[in-house]
Amino acid sequence: MIGWCLLLLMACNDNNDATSEESFRQEVRKVAIVLPMNHGQKEHWEQTIEMAANGVNEIQKQNILNTPNGQDRVKVKMEFEWFDEETVNMEELGEQLAARDDIVAVMGGKYSADAAVLAASLCRAKKPFFTIATTEELVRAYASTGSLWAMTESDITQCEILLSRALYYGAKTVSLLANNETLYGKTFVDWFGFQAEELGLEVKSIHDFRPETLAEESKKAAEENADVIICVSKEIETIEEAFKKAGSHTRRLYSDTAYGADVLDRFGTKAEGIEGITFGASPESGFDILYEIKYGQQPTLGAAQIYDAVVMLGWALINQLATPGKSSLNDYLKEVADTRIAGACGPIEFDHQIYTSVVSSTYYHYLLYQGRYIILDYISSTGSHRTDAALAAWNWKAERMQEFQDEDDSGLNYPTLDQKWALLVAASSGWMNYRHQADVLQMYQILRQQGYDDDHIVLIMEDDIANNDQNPHKGVVQVRPNGENVYQNVVVDYHTSELEPQDIQRILCGEKSERLPEVIGADSDDNVLFFWSGHGEPNQMLWLDREEGFTQELAQTTFKAMEARKTYRKLLCLIEACYSGSVMSATEGIPGILAMTAANPTETSKADLYSTDLKVWMSNRFTATLQDCIINSPDISLRDLYYRLFINTVGSHVMTYNVKNYGNIHRETMKEFLK
Repeated sequence: MIGWCLLLLMACNDNNDATSEESFRQEVRKVAIVLPMNHGQKEHWEQTIEMAANGVNEIQKQNILNTPNGQDRVKVKMEFEWFDEETVNMEELGEQLAARDDIVAVMGGKYSADAAVLAASLCRAKKPFFTIATTEELVRAYASTGSLWAMTESDITQCEILLSRALYYGAKTVSLLANNETLYGKTFVDWFGFQAEELGLEVKSIHDFRPETLAEESKKAAEENADVIICVSKEIETIEEAFKKAGSHTRRLYSDTAYGADVLDRFGTKAEGIEGITFGASPESGFDILYEIKYGQQPTLGAAQIYDAVVMLGWALINQLATPGKSSLNDYLKEVADTRIAGACGPIEFDHQIYTSVVSSTYYHYLLYQGRYIILDYISSTGSHRTDAALAAWNWKAERMQEFQDEDDSGLNYPTLDQKWALLVAASSGWMNYRHQADVLQMYQILRQQGYDDDHIVLIMEDDIANNDQNPHKGVVQVRPNGENVYQNVVVDYHTSELEPQDIQRILCGEKSERLPEVIGADSDDNVLFFWSGHGEPNQMLWLDREEGFTQELAQTTFKAMEARKTYRKLLCLIEACYSGSVMSATEGIPGILAMTAANPTETSKADLYSTDLKVWMSNRFTATLQDCIINSPDISLRDLYYRLFINTVGSHVMTYNVKNYGNIHRETMKEFLK
């Protein structure tokens, strides 16, 4: 294949100026490289790009491509401008590179947070941006722009493979050590619980550390003795010291942060014996061997992906010069992607609809032994001649879905329905939490369209996004680009900051006061819809930045009080929050209450649609599906609603609680809470 030939030419020919270039029409194209240069990494990047650029140059000398008339041989010369990811102001650099006409493309962003900042400017300017950052939020946010080229699969796959290795070692219990405040760590925290359940593994703990708490959280992890702990941190020495002091026999599996030249430079023998999973080169390409022959050292993390990015860009630039006519360089890159040229990572293949990230990556199961990384296994998400396929193939929908009997076994006799009430709560504030208030406002508009008057809706939100300084469209809130303004004609009853979590109980129980004039005035003949959107932690739904939010204990107290005071006929709770199942399990055993949650007790829920204009997530996956269902099918059965929510909410398990004490959800429908 072309890519394999290119690698051979690159390896065998060090004198790339030996052939006369007089017959070539040379065009210079400048590419910006933004990567960390410390701990010996700069040398690796320069060597990698030298390999790729020389290889592309050698192919051109073999007269692979001509202009349409067959006479004018086109030669692209790529020049590279270097920026140290560790030292530059990333926001300023992104704006500068986006505006520079002489820069045709940008490569880099090893760290997810930096890649996200660069993508915001570059993708808006439609400038090709190749990245080796792996956070799944980056791909979801910029897939629609057509300018992001992610050269490896996201850490969703890496997390799955790490857990598959744990299962391979016979683990039954697993824990995670990660920093949820970083984009990189967040992907693992978001998907760990979901994937562990898919694989039948029990999650002991998720240790969410900060730099200052890593030693403490590592100590806790060492003492709990899970069979395997997934470590998502580059601070190997701190973690290993904690496990050594505890005398723990828990197997540690590190993510790709523990692989690379910088790790060897920083920790040396202190990292001896660590093992984990990282993305790398395909064993069939021979890239690692050729690199080591040429430079006398193993390539660093991301070298194979940067090599492929240069090769891919080189071909696109050649095609652009040889056959002009397409509207942008991104279109030529799509053409190259469609040819599936072989690179260091194997066939360079992108999804043919959005062309945002490669569809398959090779992962190493590595062990650090005597100062070298030993590759124990090669793994890919698809499997090939020399790689094992990842264990969980996402065949989970039929296996994990809850089943409900189609029979009336609740023993409940409901009175005739009189009125309908709704409590809508957006429990977060601030521009970056746009989606929570947007989702609540959309729910408000749906209920008004379904016949609710405002006296029967209690709306709680901070109301700080419609006219926020960061909102370019003052007075407008949307849940999708170019969608309707869901802020129109809204009556906000309470600002979130005016209330405490305990006030939710008072409002649901109808405890009107001077401070709480608007409450749910339902009695035993009325149905109540309770919708909540916000952040969550295990056993609580967060209330702004308060230390304690709407906890599992408070939820149980609330629902029992409502039952005792007969303030509902039926209560339907629809909850959008991370770990929401850990709170709404409090409904179990209480007659007439049903809860559906975006996530089970050990999972995070997922944002849905990112706006490059607003630079925020506009909605959540569970809620977006919920709202589409009740707009298009307001009489949908609760069982079918659960089914659609479960199928469409990828990344967490939608849960239903207290069915046995509610009724036959095959026959119960949403219309009891709508028109």
